[in-house]
Amino acid sequence: MINRRSLRIKAFKNLYAYESCKGANYLMALDMIDKEFSLDLNSMDIIDKDELDRKKILAIEDFDKFFDPNSEDESINVEVKKEVGEALEFVKKQNVADYTRLAKDLNEEATRVTKDHLLIISLLEELAFQNKKFEDEQTDISEILGEKSVVNTNLYNNKVLAKFKSDSTYNKLLSSFKINWANQEDKLGNWYRVISKKDDTFKEYIKKENPVYEEDWLILDYICRGVFFKNDVFTSYFEDIDLDWSENKPIIRSLVLKTLKSVKEEEDKVKIAEISYNWKDDSEYVKELFKVSVKENDKLEKLLIGKLQNWDIERVALTDRVLLKMALAELIHFPSIPTKVTINEFIEISKTFSTPKSKKFVNGILDGLSAELVKSGIIRKSGRGLLDNK
Repeated sequence: MINRRSLRIKAFKNLYAYESCKGANYLMALDMIDKEFSLDLNSMDIIDKDELDRKKILAIEDFDKFFDPNSEDESINVEVKKEVGEALEFVKKQNVADYTRLAKDLNEEATRVTKDHLLIISLLEELAFQNKKFEDEQTDISEILGEKSVVNTNLYNNKVLAKFKSDSTYNKLLSSFKINWANQEDKLGNWYRVISKKDDTFKEYIKKENPVYEEDWLILDYICRGVFFKNDVFTSYFEDIDLDWSENKPIIRSLVLKTLKSVKEEEDKVKIAEISYNWKDDSEYVKELFKVSVKENDKLEKLLIGKLQNWDIERVALTDRVLLKMALAELIHFPSIPTKVTINEFIEISKTFSTPKSKKFVNGILDGLSAELVKSGIIRKSGRGLLDNK
Protein backbone atom coordinates (compact mmCIF):
# COMPACT_ATOMS: atom_id res chain seq x y z
CA MET A 1 0.00 0.00 0.00
CA ILE A 2 1.00 3.61 -0.50
CA ASN A 3 2.11 5.27 2.75
CA ARG A 4 3.02 8.85 3.55
CA ARG A 5 6.72 8.24 2.99
CA SER A 6 5.98 6.96 -0.52
CA LEU A 7 3.95 10.09 -1.15
CA ARG A 8 6.70 12.36 0.16
CA ILE A 9 9.18 10.64 -2.14
CA LYS A 10 6.87 11.10 -5.12
CA ALA A 11 6.34 14.77 -4.28
CA PHE A 12 10.10 15.20 -3.81
CA LYS A 13 10.86 13.69 -7.23
CA ASN A 14 8.30 15.92 -8.94
CA LEU A 15 9.56 19.01 -7.10
CA TYR A 16 13.12 18.13 -8.05
CA ALA A 17 11.97 17.77 -11.67
CA TYR A 18 10.19 21.13 -11.42
CA GLU A 19 13.31 22.86 -10.07
CA SER A 20 15.35 21.30 -12.89
CA CYS A 21 12.80 22.54 -15.42
CA LYS A 22 12.97 26.04 -13.94
CA GLY A 23 16.74 25.98 -14.34
CA ALA A 24 16.43 24.86 -17.95
CA ASN A 25 13.81 27.54 -18.67
CA TYR A 26 16.09 30.19 -17.19
CA LEU A 27 18.97 29.11 -19.44
CA MET A 28 16.74 29.09 -22.52
CA ALA A 29 15.62 32.64 -21.69
CA LEU A 30 19.26 33.72 -21.43
CA ASP A 31 19.82 32.20 -24.87
CA MET A 32 16.91 34.29 -26.16
CA ILE A 33 18.55 37.46 -24.83
CA ASP A 34 21.90 36.43 -26.26
CA LYS A 35 20.34 35.84 -29.66
CA GLU A 36 18.56 39.21 -29.63
CA PHE A 37 21.85 41.03 -29.09
CA SER A 38 24.07 38.95 -31.37
CA LEU A 39 25.40 40.08 -34.72
CA ASP A 40 23.28 39.07 -37.70
CA LEU A 41 25.87 38.12 -40.31
CA ASN A 42 23.20 38.11 -43.03
CA SER A 43 22.15 41.69 -42.33
CA MET A 44 23.33 44.51 -44.63
CA ASP A 45 22.97 47.10 -41.84
CA ILE A 46 26.02 48.53 -40.11
CA ILE A 47 25.89 47.31 -36.52
CA ASP A 48 27.98 48.49 -33.58
CA LYS A 49 29.14 45.26 -31.89
CA ASP A 50 30.27 47.06 -28.75
CA GLU A 51 26.82 48.63 -28.42
CA LEU A 52 25.16 45.22 -28.82
CA ASP A 53 27.44 43.74 -26.16
CA ARG A 54 26.64 46.64 -23.81
CA LYS A 55 22.91 46.09 -24.20
CA LYS A 56 23.31 42.33 -23.79
CA ILE A 57 25.09 42.78 -20.46
CA LEU A 58 22.48 45.30 -19.36
CA ALA A 59 19.62 42.95 -20.33
CA ILE A 60 21.15 39.99 -18.50
CA GLU A 61 21.69 42.09 -15.37
CA ASP A 62 18.08 43.30 -15.41
CA PHE A 63 16.80 39.79 -16.17
CA ASP A 64 18.79 38.27 -13.28
CA LYS A 65 17.27 40.68 -10.76
CA PHE A 66 14.05 38.70 -10.93
CA PHE A 67 15.84 35.47 -9.90
CA ASP A 68 17.86 36.87 -7.01
CA PRO A 69 16.00 36.25 -3.72
CA ASN A 70 17.92 39.13 -2.11
CA SER A 71 17.08 41.67 -4.82
CA GLU A 72 14.22 44.11 -4.32
CA ASP A 73 14.92 46.04 -7.53
CA GLU A 74 12.57 45.01 -10.35
CA SER A 75 13.25 47.94 -12.67
CA ILE A 76 14.13 47.29 -16.31
CA ASN A 77 16.21 49.72 -18.36
CA VAL A 78 14.15 51.21 -21.17
CA GLU A 79 16.83 50.23 -23.73
CA VAL A 80 16.28 46.51 -23.13
CA LYS A 81 12.74 46.47 -21.77
CA LYS A 82 11.28 44.59 -24.74
CA GLU A 83 13.91 41.81 -24.78
CA VAL A 84 13.91 41.32 -21.00
CA GLY A 85 10.13 41.36 -20.87
CA GLU A 86 9.89 38.67 -23.54
CA ALA A 87 12.46 36.51 -21.73
CA LEU A 88 10.62 36.86 -18.42
CA GLU A 89 7.28 36.03 -20.05
CA PHE A 90 8.84 32.94 -21.64
CA VAL A 91 10.12 31.71 -18.26
CA LYS A 92 6.78 32.38 -16.58
CA LYS A 93 4.83 30.56 -19.29
CA GLN A 94 7.16 27.56 -19.32
CA ASN A 95 7.21 27.30 -15.52
CA VAL A 96 3.40 27.27 -15.41
CA ALA A 97 3.29 24.55 -18.07
CA ASP A 98 5.86 22.43 -16.22
CA TYR A 99 4.04 22.88 -12.90
CA THR A 100 0.72 21.89 -14.45
CA ARG A 101 2.25 18.79 -16.06
CA LEU A 102 3.99 17.63 -12.88
CA ALA A 103 0.96 18.33 -10.68
CA LYS A 104 -1.16 16.26 -13.07
CA ASP A 105 1.43 13.47 -12.94
CA LEU A 106 1.15 13.49 -9.15
CA ASN A 107 -2.65 13.32 -9.33
CA GLU A 108 -2.44 10.28 -11.62
CA GLU A 109 -0.23 8.31 -9.23
CA ALA A 110 -3.15 6.30 -7.81
CA THR A 111 -4.38 5.47 -11.29
CA ARG A 112 -0.98 4.11 -12.38
CA VAL A 113 -0.49 2.00 -9.26
CA THR A 114 -4.02 0.60 -9.31
CA LYS A 115 -3.82 -0.15 -13.02
CA ASP A 116 -0.52 -2.05 -12.66
CA HIS A 117 -1.97 -3.94 -9.69
CA LEU A 118 -4.96 -5.08 -11.75
CA LEU A 119 -2.79 -5.73 -14.80
CA ILE A 120 -0.78 -8.31 -12.87
CA ILE A 121 -3.87 -10.05 -11.50
CA SER A 122 -5.27 -10.20 -15.02
CA LEU A 123 -1.95 -11.62 -16.25
CA LEU A 124 -2.62 -14.69 -14.11
CA GLU A 125 -5.85 -15.17 -16.05
CA GLU A 126 -4.04 -14.77 -19.35
CA LEU A 127 -1.46 -17.39 -18.44
CA ALA A 128 -4.32 -19.71 -17.48
CA PHE A 129 -5.78 -19.25 -20.94
CA GLN A 130 -2.36 -19.98 -22.45
CA ASN A 131 -2.30 -23.18 -20.41
CA LYS A 132 -5.52 -24.32 -22.11
CA LYS A 133 -4.32 -23.20 -25.54
CA PHE A 134 -0.96 -24.95 -25.13
CA GLU A 135 -2.57 -28.21 -24.00
CA ASP A 136 -5.06 -28.10 -26.90
CA GLU A 137 -2.16 -27.73 -29.33
CA GLN A 138 -0.36 -30.68 -27.74
CA THR A 139 -3.52 -32.76 -27.97
CA ASP A 140 -3.92 -31.98 -31.68
CA ILE A 141 -0.30 -32.96 -32.33
CA SER A 142 -0.74 -36.22 -30.39
CA GLU A 143 -3.85 -37.10 -32.42
CA ILE A 144 -2.03 -36.47 -35.68
CA LEU A 145 0.80 -38.71 -34.53
CA GLY A 146 -1.62 -41.31 -33.26
CA GLU A 147 -0.32 -40.96 -29.71
CA LYS A 148 -2.22 -40.81 -26.44
CA SER A 149 -2.43 -37.28 -25.10
CA VAL A 150 -2.17 -36.22 -21.47
CA VAL A 151 -4.03 -32.99 -20.75
CA ASN A 152 -2.77 -30.82 -17.88
CA THR A 153 -5.03 -27.77 -17.59
CA ASN A 154 -4.75 -27.21 -13.86
CA LEU A 155 -4.00 -23.50 -14.23
CA TYR A 156 -6.90 -23.00 -16.64
CA ASN A 157 -9.21 -24.76 -14.18
CA ASN A 158 -7.69 -23.02 -11.14
CA LYS A 159 -10.48 -22.55 -8.60
CA VAL A 160 -9.04 -19.30 -7.24
CA LEU A 161 -8.88 -17.73 -10.69
CA ALA A 162 -12.48 -18.81 -11.25
CA LYS A 163 -13.47 -16.42 -8.45
CA PHE A 164 -11.80 -13.51 -10.21
CA LYS A 165 -13.37 -14.43 -13.55
CA SER A 166 -16.85 -14.32 -12.01
CA ASP A 167 -16.37 -11.31 -9.71
CA SER A 168 -18.34 -8.32 -10.99
CA THR A 169 -16.34 -5.66 -9.11
CA TYR A 170 -13.04 -6.97 -10.43
CA ASN A 171 -14.34 -7.16 -14.00
CA LYS A 172 -15.78 -3.65 -13.81
CA LEU A 173 -12.39 -2.36 -12.70
CA LEU A 174 -10.68 -4.10 -15.62
CA SER A 175 -13.16 -2.46 -17.94
CA SER A 176 -12.86 1.01 -16.38
CA PHE A 177 -9.05 0.92 -16.61
CA LYS A 178 -9.27 -0.57 -20.11
CA ILE A 179 -7.05 -3.49 -19.14
CA ASN A 180 -6.64 -6.24 -21.69
CA TRP A 181 -3.91 -8.28 -23.31
CA ALA A 182 -5.54 -8.50 -26.73
CA ASN A 183 -2.43 -7.45 -28.67
CA GLN A 184 0.04 -9.49 -26.64
CA GLU A 185 -0.83 -13.02 -27.76
CA ASP A 186 2.66 -13.95 -28.96
CA LYS A 187 4.30 -12.52 -25.87
CA LEU A 188 1.89 -14.34 -23.56
CA GLY A 189 2.49 -17.61 -25.39
CA ASN A 190 6.26 -17.24 -25.06
CA TRP A 191 5.98 -16.37 -21.38
CA TYR A 192 3.84 -19.42 -20.69
CA ARG A 193 6.21 -21.74 -22.54
CA VAL A 194 9.21 -20.43 -20.60
CA ILE A 195 7.45 -20.92 -17.27
CA SER A 196 6.02 -24.32 -18.12
CA LYS A 197 9.36 -25.66 -19.34
CA LYS A 198 11.84 -24.07 -16.95
CA ASP A 199 10.07 -23.52 -13.65
CA ASP A 200 10.14 -26.66 -11.50
CA THR A 201 7.48 -25.45 -9.06
CA PHE A 202 5.07 -24.72 -11.89
CA LYS A 203 5.83 -28.02 -13.64
CA GLU A 204 5.12 -29.90 -10.41
CA TYR A 205 1.77 -28.12 -9.99
CA ILE A 206 0.63 -28.54 -13.58
CA LYS A 207 1.13 -32.34 -13.38
CA LYS A 208 -0.94 -32.75 -10.22
CA GLU A 209 -4.15 -34.74 -10.50
CA ASN A 210 -7.09 -32.64 -9.33
CA PRO A 211 -5.22 -30.12 -7.14
CA VAL A 212 -7.14 -28.89 -4.09
CA TYR A 213 -8.06 -25.25 -3.48
CA GLU A 214 -5.01 -24.61 -1.28
CA GLU A 215 -2.68 -25.86 -4.04
CA ASP A 216 -4.47 -23.63 -6.55
CA TRP A 217 -3.93 -20.61 -4.30
CA LEU A 218 -0.31 -21.43 -3.54
CA ILE A 219 0.68 -21.60 -7.22
CA LEU A 220 -0.80 -18.16 -7.89
CA ASP A 221 0.97 -16.73 -4.87
CA TYR A 222 4.20 -18.36 -6.07
CA ILE A 223 3.85 -17.02 -9.63
CA CYS A 224 3.38 -13.49 -8.34
CA ARG A 225 6.17 -13.59 -5.77
CA GLY A 226 8.69 -15.78 -7.57
CA VAL A 227 8.04 -15.00 -11.23
CA PHE A 228 6.29 -11.68 -11.93
CA PHE A 229 8.28 -9.63 -9.42
CA LYS A 230 11.62 -11.44 -9.77
CA ASN A 231 11.99 -12.65 -13.34
CA ASP A 232 13.83 -10.09 -15.52
CA VAL A 233 11.59 -10.84 -18.50
CA PHE A 234 8.52 -9.62 -16.62
CA THR A 235 10.15 -6.73 -14.78
CA SER A 236 11.63 -5.45 -18.07
CA TYR A 237 8.18 -5.55 -19.66
CA PHE A 238 6.61 -3.53 -16.85
CA GLU A 239 9.47 -1.05 -16.85
CA ASP A 240 8.87 -0.50 -20.57
CA ILE A 241 5.17 0.28 -20.15
CA ASP A 242 5.46 2.26 -16.91
CA LEU A 243 8.36 4.64 -16.26
CA ASP A 244 7.52 4.61 -12.54
CA TRP A 245 7.58 0.81 -12.24
CA SER A 246 10.85 0.57 -10.31
CA GLU A 247 9.67 3.17 -7.83
CA ASN A 248 6.17 1.72 -7.43
CA LYS A 249 7.08 -1.98 -7.60
CA PRO A 250 7.06 -2.59 -3.81
CA ILE A 251 3.66 -0.90 -3.50
CA ILE A 252 2.19 -2.83 -6.44
CA ARG A 253 3.60 -6.10 -5.11
CA SER A 254 1.99 -5.44 -1.74
CA LEU A 255 -1.39 -4.73 -3.34
CA VAL A 256 -1.26 -7.83 -5.56
CA LEU A 257 -0.37 -10.13 -2.67
CA LYS A 258 -3.03 -8.57 -0.44
CA THR A 259 -5.69 -9.06 -3.12
CA LEU A 260 -4.65 -12.69 -3.51
CA LYS A 261 -4.69 -13.17 0.25
CA SER A 262 -8.33 -12.06 0.30
CA VAL A 263 -9.25 -15.39 -1.38
CA LYS A 264 -6.83 -17.65 0.47
CA GLU A 265 -9.64 -19.74 1.91
CA GLU A 266 -12.21 -21.53 -0.24
CA GLU A 267 -15.15 -19.66 1.30
CA ASP A 268 -13.50 -16.24 0.77
CA LYS A 269 -14.74 -13.71 -1.76
CA VAL A 270 -12.56 -11.45 -3.90
CA LYS A 271 -11.61 -8.17 -2.23
CA ILE A 272 -9.46 -5.85 -4.33
CA ALA A 273 -6.82 -4.23 -2.10
CA GLU A 274 -7.20 -0.48 -1.62
CA ILE A 275 -4.29 1.76 -2.57
CA SER A 276 -4.22 3.22 0.95
CA TYR A 277 -6.34 3.22 4.10
CA ASN A 278 -7.70 6.65 3.22
CA TRP A 279 -6.72 7.65 -0.31
CA LYS A 280 -8.90 10.77 -0.26
CA ASP A 281 -6.86 12.25 2.62
CA ASP A 282 -3.55 10.94 1.30
CA SER A 283 -4.24 12.31 -2.17
CA GLU A 284 -5.10 15.75 -0.78
CA TYR A 285 -1.97 15.66 1.38
CA VAL A 286 0.49 15.00 -1.47
CA LYS A 287 -1.20 17.48 -3.84
CA GLU A 288 -1.16 20.19 -1.18
CA LEU A 289 2.47 19.47 -0.22
CA PHE A 290 3.56 19.87 -3.85
CA LYS A 291 1.42 22.97 -4.36
CA VAL A 292 2.56 24.74 -1.17
CA SER A 293 6.22 23.90 -1.78
CA VAL A 294 6.02 25.60 -5.20
CA LYS A 295 3.82 28.53 -4.16
CA GLU A 296 5.84 29.36 -1.04
CA ASN A 297 9.24 28.65 -2.64
CA ASP A 298 10.67 32.17 -2.21
CA LYS A 299 9.56 32.45 1.43
CA LEU A 300 10.91 29.00 2.24
CA GLU A 301 14.20 29.79 0.52
CA LYS A 302 14.59 33.01 2.54
CA LEU A 303 14.13 31.00 5.75
CA LEU A 304 16.91 28.67 4.62
CA ILE A 305 19.21 31.51 3.59
CA GLY A 306 18.85 32.99 7.06
CA LYS A 307 19.92 29.70 8.62
CA LEU A 308 22.81 29.07 6.22
CA GLN A 309 24.53 32.25 7.44
CA ASN A 310 27.46 32.98 5.08
CA TRP A 311 26.95 29.88 2.95
CA ASP A 312 25.57 30.65 -0.51
CA ILE A 313 22.41 28.60 -1.00
CA GLU A 314 23.48 27.82 -4.56
CA ARG A 315 26.33 25.76 -3.09
CA VAL A 316 23.81 23.50 -1.34
CA ALA A 317 23.00 20.38 -3.40
CA LEU A 318 19.71 20.78 -5.27
CA THR A 319 18.40 17.58 -3.67
CA ASP A 320 19.02 19.04 -0.22
CA ARG A 321 17.43 22.38 -1.12
CA VAL A 322 14.31 20.66 -2.38
CA LEU A 323 14.11 18.35 0.65
CA LEU A 324 14.61 21.22 3.10
CA LYS A 325 11.98 23.43 1.46
CA MET A 326 9.52 20.55 1.34
CA ALA A 327 10.14 19.77 5.00
CA LEU A 328 9.60 23.42 5.94
CA ALA A 329 6.39 23.49 3.89
CA GLU A 330 5.13 20.46 5.80
CA LEU A 331 6.23 21.85 9.18
CA ILE A 332 4.46 25.16 8.59
CA HIS A 333 1.38 24.21 6.60
CA PHE A 334 0.40 20.80 8.02
CA PRO A 335 -0.43 21.43 11.68
CA SER A 336 -1.68 17.89 12.32
CA ILE A 337 1.69 16.28 11.49
CA PRO A 338 4.07 16.23 14.49
CA THR A 339 7.31 18.16 14.03
CA LYS A 340 9.52 15.18 14.82
CA VAL A 341 7.64 13.00 12.32
CA THR A 342 8.34 15.49 9.54
CA ILE A 343 12.02 15.90 10.44
CA ASN A 344 12.63 12.15 10.77
CA GLU A 345 10.85 11.38 7.49
CA PHE A 346 12.89 13.86 5.47
CA ILE A 347 16.12 12.70 7.07
CA GLU A 348 15.27 9.16 5.96
CA ILE A 349 14.53 10.34 2.41
CA SER A 350 17.83 12.22 2.30
CA LYS A 351 19.70 8.99 3.08
CA THR A 352 18.43 7.44 -0.15
CA PHE A 353 18.21 10.36 -2.54
CA SER A 354 20.92 12.82 -1.55
CA THR A 355 24.61 12.99 -0.68
CA PRO A 356 26.38 10.93 2.04
CA LYS A 357 26.60 14.01 4.28
CA SER A 358 23.00 15.08 3.73
CA LYS A 359 21.54 13.24 6.71
CA LYS A 360 23.54 15.29 9.20
CA PHE A 361 23.09 18.52 7.22
CA VAL A 362 19.31 18.16 6.83
CA ASN A 363 18.93 17.15 10.46
CA GLY A 364 20.92 20.14 11.71
CA ILE A 365 19.10 22.72 9.58
CA LEU A 366 15.62 21.39 10.35
CA ASP A 367 16.26 20.99 14.07
CA GLY A 368 17.51 24.55 14.38
CA LEU A 369 14.91 26.14 12.10
CA SER A 370 11.94 24.26 13.56
CA ALA A 371 12.84 25.39 17.09
CA GLU A 372 13.09 29.02 15.92
CA LEU A 373 9.83 28.84 13.95
CA VAL A 374 7.93 27.29 16.86
CA LYS A 375 9.21 30.03 19.15
CA SER A 376 8.21 32.75 16.68
CA GLY A 377 4.76 31.21 16.17
CA ILE A 378 5.24 30.41 12.47
CA ILE A 379 4.96 26.69 13.22
CA ARG A 380 1.75 25.98 15.10
CA LYS A 381 0.68 22.42 15.69
CA SER A 382 -2.80 21.17 16.54
CA GLY A 383 -4.51 17.82 17.08
CA ARG A 384 -2.13 14.91 16.52
CA GLY A 385 0.61 17.38 15.61
CA LEU A 386 0.87 18.42 19.26
CA LEU A 387 2.24 15.01 20.18
CA ASP A 388 5.80 15.25 21.45
CA ASN A 389 6.70 12.06 19.55
CA LYS A 390 9.90 11.54 21.53
